[in-house]
Order: sequence, then C-alpha cells, then structure tokens
Amino acid sequence: MSKQQNKPGAIPNKLVDLFVSDILQKNGISKQAIKGKITAEKKQAIMELVEDLSKQVDAFVNKNTASK
Repeated sequence: MSKQQNKPGAIPNKLVDLFVSDILQKNGISKQAIKGKITAEKKQAIMELVEDLSKQVDAFVNKNTASK
C-alpha cells in the first residue's frame, strides 16, 4: 500500500476512481472510447495533478484539524 492509503484522512484511491468515473460518465466518455488514446505524457501529467491535489487536500485537512 502507498503512504497515502495508510495515512488517516487521505483520500482513498477507490474514491478518486469513483469521482473520475462519474465525471467521465456525465460527459458521455467511456473507458473504451479513450483507451489507447491517452499518451504516456498525459497519463503522467494526470498522475502528478492527482498527487498535487491530494497533498493540498491533506494540508488543508491537517491545518483545519490543528486549529481546532
């Protein structure tokens, strides 16, 4: 397991998968339609974006928890 999955308050990967799937479905995009069309660079950029957002959320949650 990754460090984020073990840390309390971290966003589980399943939750992220659910949100992404929901957004794609709402926009009429299926996994089959995009499979093979995403370049390695785009995949890496998406992974980095998700990691950065996760860090920001963790920092926000920790800040609010510390201030209480």
